Amino acid sequence: MKRKAIRHLLSMFLVGSAVLAQDVRITPHASLQMAGKEDVTALAFSSDGKLLLSADADGNIQCWDLERRVSVAAVKLGEAAVFAAFLGGDHAYIGVDKTGQATVFDMLKGPTGTTFKSKAKPTRIALDAGKQFLAIATKDERIELFDLKALMPVGSIDARDKLDDVLFLGFDRLGQQLVAVMALGDVVSWNPATLKLNRTMALAGGELHGSQSVVHAAATNRAANVFAVGLEEVAIPKGGIRNAVDLERRNTIVAYDWSSGTEVKRVKTTWLAEQMALGPGNDHVAVINDDDKNITLVDLRKGEVGSSVTMDVKPKAISVSDDNRWLAAGAADGQLSVWKLDFKGEANVRTASVPSLSGRIRTRSGTEPALKPGVPVKLAIMGFEAKGVPADVADICVSSMSNSLANFDYITLVERKQIESILKEQQFQLSGLTEEEGVAVGKILKADNVLLGSVGKLGSSMVLSARIISVETGKVVKGREVVCEECRDQDIYDAISMLVSTIAQ
Repeated sequence: MKRKAIRHLLSMFLVGSAVLAQDVRITPHASLQMAGKEDVTALAFSSDGKLLLSADADGNIQCWDLERRVSVAAVKLGEAAVFAAFLGGDHAYIGVDKTGQATVFDMLKGPTGTTFKSKAKPTRIALDAGKQFLAIATKDERIELFDLKALMPVGSIDARDKLDDVLFLGFDRLGQQLVAVMALGDVVSWNPATLKLNRTMALAGGELHGSQSVVHAAATNRAANVFAVGLEEVAIPKGGIRNAVDLERRNTIVAYDWSSGTEVKRVKTTWLAEQMALGPGNDHVAVINDDDKNITLVDLRKGEVGSSVTMDVKPKAISVSDDNRWLAAGAADGQLSVWKLDFKGEANVRTASVPSLSGRIRTRSGTEPALKPGVPVKLAIMGFEAKGVPADVADICVSSMSNSLANFDYITLVERKQIESILKEQQFQLSGLTEEEGVAVGKILKADNVLLGSVGKLGSSMVLSARIISVETGKVVKGREVVCEECRDQDIYDAISMLVSTIAQ
């Protein structure tokens, strides 16, 4: 059953209650009007939050300077626009029309001459957070992947019998998953690097016995370790039904962990989420309600429904800027509204671009594991040298990496106390330990390999390096390196996780 039929059957009579949260203040900033005066179909902010793209049903795309509240660029696609987004550096942007024709535009010069087209009409489109790869789910139930830097297709995922009524398509922040969410709650995950299926799961309400879950909206953003859905749970009451109005319903916003697919947080609402955008921050979601002109912020962390704003007409598209400063919505006849977001009584969550797929956090040495899976090895992790970062950052790297590698059955780690004891006996300094000294310690500990690493910072980027050295030969067996661009403190754990994945799998 397709989504329109589902929504017709499940005419909404909503239940539940919500507590008003007051952590985010929403202030009107600008009312804008697209020249074409057609329904707004897509919105996207530049990474620095200074520019806004808006696209409409007539194929128009306009770029707005938010501070000056003026249009600074306008182009037109051949058909109705279904997707628009800025590319890396915000010097260019891409638009995709309903036929699957994608065109890249330069902010100053207009069309760049770069175009490509999907083999079938698009149903959902996603751009990775590194703004390099474009994924297009098509009506023939395939997902086509394009490399926007190399300007070429990179593969296609056969998703037959898995993309029925796809509601959402998105990349996780590290580029390890491409997820599609269907209207009836089925979720399918693929590895975009190998184009292979990761897993399938079904989203469930869990409150009503024998219920059917229907997803009406879903979202993620560049910073998130979660994706959120607007879930409606529908069940037949104990006494039976005479018509659709008698069905029991529960409406919730649910956040799921990207890595495991497990539920993280659930917030009950008195309305159904028709569209949503994750933000501001990783713990809020902006939601367009199904039955009015309101846009409401939901605090996922506190489990509360918070501030709301109202448009003159019902909004059709919504977006929150990556820097968490702006909320934008587009409606019929090309109307745009922009609000400024301010956090009250909380730490400032406005950060620069966060690490994401295809660049923000990436390996520069391949993904093949340095330690061959299944081959027993005794490993001594000597330490990480701190280069331009506090010593405790290096300590965190050692501790986190040790905990992760200890979970691999074929790896036996030398206890930290043993390593520190030998270092003291040999009068070696853990910080700045040379390869020769590391091998000498490894021989005393009867280890097969030793691991020496470093963590350094240059500008806003961090680099984590690891060298696996054979104790028997004294030679470096493998070297592994992970770059975390525009790196925040909390991103160090994701970078360590990626480094671990290049060492053992």
